[in-house]
Amino acid sequence: MFRFKFATMTIASAGYDAQRALLEVEFAQDGQIIRYYEVPEELWYRFKRESSPDIFFHKFIKGCYVEKRISVG
Repeated sequence: MFRFKFATMTIASAGYDAQRALLEVEFAQDGQIIRYYEVPEELWYRFKRESSPDIFFHKFIKGCYVEKRISVG
């Protein structure tokens, strides 16, 4: 999965698999990676374009989709 780099204090990178509607987010502080399931593709595009991706993440992704931690850095 290709990862899009974010230049924020919270999010290091994120990737999206359109066939599985799966979003993976890597966090900057500890390298933790969390998967979010059944995320619409349009939300991924909005997330990448957002001028404040940290705020967007907390408002529209975290707590809105089933999530699973897959790695701790």
